[in-house]
Amino acid sequence: MTGAISGGGQWAFVAAAYGLTIILTGAVLWTNWRAMKKAEKRSDALRKDRK
Repeated sequence: MTGAISGGGQWAFVAAAYGLTIILTGAVLWTNWRAMKKAEKRSDALRKDRK
């Protein structure tokens, strides 16, 4: 079949796809964690201002 990934190439593609997914998922988690920490810091500062 023309255009199909066959042989060892298919496993390289699968490994690359999983690797990219892991890297991008990690980037999203890290970015959201940083945003959460920043929001918590702002929230704490506002709470201290009320006292």
